[in-house]
Amino acid sequence: MMIIICMLLLASCEDSIVTKESEIEKRYRVVPIGMIAEDDASDEALRAVWVSQFDMHPIYRDGGRQRAKQDYARLVEVMLDNLIRDGFNTVLLQVRPNGDSMFVSDIYPTSKYVAGSYGGSVEYDAVGIYLDSAKKKGISVHAWINPYRLCYEEELIAYGRGILYEWYCEGIGKRIERAPDGLLYLDPSYDEVHSLIADGASEILAEYDFDGIHLDDYFYPTEFEFDDLYEFSQSGYSDLGEFRRSNTEKTVRALYEAVHGYDGRVFGVAPAGNIYSLESGWYIDIYGWLSSDGYVDYIMPQLYYGFNNATCPFDTVLTDWCNAVKNDGIKLYIGLSAAKCALGSEGFADAYAGSSGKYEWRDSKDILARSCKAALNVSDGVCIFSYSSFYDPITGKSNPLTDEERTAFIEVKGS
Repeated sequence: MMIIICMLLLASCEDSIVTKESEIEKRYRVVPIGMIAEDDASDEALRAVWVSQFDMHPIYRDGGRQRAKQDYARLVEVMLDNLIRDGFNTVLLQVRPNGDSMFVSDIYPTSKYVAGSYGGSVEYDAVGIYLDSAKKKGISVHAWINPYRLCYEEELIAYGRGILYEWYCEGIGKRIERAPDGLLYLDPSYDEVHSLIADGASEILAEYDFDGIHLDDYFYPTEFEFDDLYEFSQSGYSDLGEFRRSNTEKTVRALYEAVHGYDGRVFGVAPAGNIYSLESGWYIDIYGWLSSDGYVDYIMPQLYYGFNNATCPFDTVLTDWCNAVKNDGIKLYIGLSAAKCALGSEGFADAYAGSSGKYEWRDSKDILARSCKAALNVSDGVCIFSYSSFYDPITGKSNPLTDEERTAFIEVKGS
């Protein structure tokens, strides 16, 4: 109840989805990406919140069906008014968590979080309504996507069509991998996978007035090992880690170029906060990204750590991230976790913080405030994970589990 990520909605019937997908199946044999370099970065500090599919699911749907349009619009207004009142200026809205889409897409099936089932139909365009309302209120909205993570195997089989299903039918291990729990992932060893992901981002920006595209930390999964030894053997690389880092680089570069094909749009990534593990754990050459052009306009590490964390104390990791950004054209934003505040209020220990930080989130109610103050001294802004950890998505009331932390955080953020 403190995990949150956001989603968007679609407007079209299932028959139209089938027609559109059949028309574009051949598109992903090539990678047509245009490059233009133009970004529009504001001098104002970012004060953002992640709005996940879990935040939006109870707003999208009611009683097993899509919520009535007028009621949905009202709940979106409540959410945005909460954020404006508390000084936020940006929303990172989840539109693609599982190889799906919160709007009617030519490329990806509709999301179960808005349509009730993977590839289901919707009655109106929830994403369009959200954006229209946000623009009128002066809130910037970025589309948040997961690049590799897809739906569960049984969901794709039940859907039974489209490019992802076609690749699945060619066999596990050829563009699509399967985790032990049945969750599917795209394999970035293939150029057509990079093309699909980049074309999905281009479609979002062509259809909607988002201010940018945002990725979180779901690159190579850490829960299981990809079976990509054949692809590695054909790659010419002698080191598997180097091969995988090159694949992640291709994905990020393709997305950067796709986003910069639209004037004034920006592209950023929110990697895991432990900067020391990214190279071998997520296969990200983070130091290369942050010293070069053509990867990201901003980086937003998820520094979900207390100050007493035995492995990654907040202030130490913050300093190391600041030192890693060598390119003056790249902005540094800091991701903070309100979800950990809520868990701490319920008495849960921080299992990975060591004995020194095990109960820091339980015993302290100003960790976010202190983190925000430290971050704003050295970075370009902060982002909170996530909306539901601060507010109830339906009533709009503040979450009692994080009320003290939220109040202290807002005072620092607005000063």
